[in-house]
Amino acid sequence: MSLGGVGHDETEGQLMKIVYCIDSIRGIGGIQRVTVTKANALAELPGNTVCILVADTSGEQVYGLSPKVRVTDLGINYYEDDWKSRWNVLKGILFKRRLHKRKVREALEEIDPDVVVSVGESEKYFLPGLKGGWLKVREIHFFKHYRRLAAGTPGVRAMARLSEAYDYGWKIRRYDRIVVLTEEDRDINWKRNGKVRVIPNPLPFARDRVSALDERRVVAVGRLTAQKNFVSLLRAFRKVADRFPEWRLEIIGDGEERQMLADETGRLSLGDNVMLEGEMEDVRERLLSSSCLVLSSRFEGFGMALVEAMACGLPVVSYACPAGPGDIITDGVDGFLVPPGDEKALADRICTVIGDDGLRNRMGEAAFRSSARYDIDRIVSMWMDLFEGKC
Repeated sequence: MSLGGVGHDETEGQLMKIVYCIDSIRGIGGIQRVTVTKANALAELPGNTVCILVADTSGEQVYGLSPKVRVTDLGINYYEDDWKSRWNVLKGILFKRRLHKRKVREALEEIDPDVVVSVGESEKYFLPGLKGGWLKVREIHFFKHYRRLAAGTPGVRAMARLSEAYDYGWKIRRYDRIVVLTEEDRDINWKRNGKVRVIPNPLPFARDRVSALDERRVVAVGRLTAQKNFVSLLRAFRKVADRFPEWRLEIIGDGEERQMLADETGRLSLGDNVMLEGEMEDVRERLLSSSCLVLSSRFEGFGMALVEAMACGLPVVSYACPAGPGDIITDGVDGFLVPPGDEKALADRICTVIGDDGLRNRMGEAAFRSSARYDIDRIVSMWMDLFEGKC
């Protein structure tokens, strides 16, 4: 497909074949859910056919996939033997990736697509080297330097720099287009790369209901990992509970820090104010019965929890971490941005929201209006413009 493309008004009756490549679409993880949401919406447009090449679909059922989207299971489970030894991890990288490359190449030769999108998992390194006339697009779901931000020691940071150089300095150059999620990431890290475009993630649901904002509940959503920094939120909420003891914080998600966070909750004497809810199938329903969402992350790729909360009419309070919250939140209008790590400021802003009914309702209304930027129709239109060479 040439980058010249055709306009939206000319697409009806003309077939555009779009292929996504991803490791898995099992369950309801963030990247998986976003990929399914976009694939479903693109498949609804006249003239489009959409296929997802999945390394492995075994296990849980796919969440919410449209029957109009074709899924090809390549039968490669990268992770089935990882627990056995480091050799099995290496085997997955060296041998399974070669098999994965061959199967992707064969599938693309059969489909003959116009566009191939790497979601940025195992296929991201080999996909641009495959021969074909299709437009090659790479999605980046994380802030460019997330590896360094997550590193805990100098040695790990050095490895992170090498990984970034290999990925972003070498392998990524052969893609035709690169898509990042935020203006902040592009402006800081990709300003000199003319291939980079910004397309945020879409909302996975229609904006047809909002919270009454009358429950004494603050909510946080995410994996219980160091990145999400919930321990900082617990310390901040100790200050909130001192001023508003009738309010509760509910943290939705699971992960390796669950026990540590449970211990910290006890140490801070927050047993009556904080609940670790674990994973929840319908997070939206809990948002609709809450009054504020807080994000305490050290870094983000985007901040989908913020967008989903705002679409439910919730004001949001967030650390201004890289990258995402600064794109999503208009400080003082639909939520508050707080200097990263400033737990006193985080607590103060939460107290401002929950302590003023009028402000909370005004911010909630503004948040709902602002979330329209992420409606699926608007995001799909941006993707089609990219595929058709308009941007």
